[in-house]
Amino acid sequence: MQSKEHPYEEPFLLVLVITAFSGLMWLFYPFIPALLFALLLATATYPLYERVKKHPKLSENTASLAMSVSLLLLVIMPITYLFVVGGKMGSDVMHQINDWLINQPAGAMTRIETHMISLLPISENTQADLLASLQERMPNLIETSKQAGVWLASNLFSGLASFATFIAISLFSLFFFYRDGKTFADRIKHLSPLTNSLDSFIMRRFSNLASTLTLSVLGVALLQGTAFALLMIWMDVPWLFLGLAYAVASFIPIVGGFLVWGPVALYFLLFDHTAAAIVTAIYSVGIIGIGIDNILRPIIISRLSSLRGDPSGNKSVLDHTWLTMLSTFAGLMHFGIMGLIFGPMLAAMAITIFDVYEHKHRHQLDYS
Repeated sequence: MQSKEHPYEEPFLLVLVITAFSGLMWLFYPFIPALLFALLLATATYPLYERVKKHPKLSENTASLAMSVSLLLLVIMPITYLFVVGGKMGSDVMHQINDWLINQPAGAMTRIETHMISLLPISENTQADLLASLQERMPNLIETSKQAGVWLASNLFSGLASFATFIAISLFSLFFFYRDGKTFADRIKHLSPLTNSLDSFIMRRFSNLASTLTLSVLGVALLQGTAFALLMIWMDVPWLFLGLAYAVASFIPIVGGFLVWGPVALYFLLFDHTAAAIVTAIYSVGIIGIGIDNILRPIIISRLSSLRGDPSGNKSVLDHTWLTMLSTFAGLMHFGIMGLIFGPMLAAMAITIFDVYEHKHRHQLDYS
């Protein structure tokens, strides 16, 4: 009787729900990266939070605050240090390069260019053509370097302000994700049109993916950054900054580490430290790249997947180099530095949704 009197009630209600959801997405759009970051951290470390919460002297609020502060000190503060120091060092380096270029005596740049080009494995005619082209473009390169230095210095403060806002929102959300996480999950199950079994499957897969991805990425990054920092200590260069830089760059599969050790090796090569450049390249490719990235990373992912009770589903997704690499670069384009984690996570969750669809309609699909 109710449906006959109000035949448009359900379609209209569905429109209202979609409108409300779209309105919330539009409203919180600037905060989505911070919310995703907090959700991933909370999901990955929620089992540890449940252990902490069992302490008889700790309430839910105290346990949530303790976990949030711990992640601030162990994860967020090192990343913040890297961005702050990296931005300041980049600005200082650009100013020093500009001052050095301006103060060079006549003919000095030509000798430096000739020395650099002579190191390349190309013919003398090609070296001469390259030198002439470089000398022709040098005034434009100097002017571009000056503009880049001014841009970097002017945007450093605004970038730090945005990052501080990101951290504040992440920490604020992290506290409530810990304290009210189960309530949020139950609410989603009640509102979802899927059966509770499918809701639980998706949530369980998301939890496993978040834990495996976050912990494996952070663990491998820590190992690679530590290994490179040890080499930099032996080379007597700024090891802490370079180690953190290598750790962050290692989030990008295959090419990430080269973004750090490549310029370091080039620096040694330009200042006639050929042996140091060769050792840096061999150590970075062999020990860090092959040993840690290609051998230890799959072992860590496999071990974490087994511990989370999903030894088959997550591992194949996260071990897929092509998918991981493309989703990482796509995440960087959409989310910035946080896309290093968000990209693979969203790609893996999309595959999870496909798995749910296949599981739901497996009797109707044609497998012939």
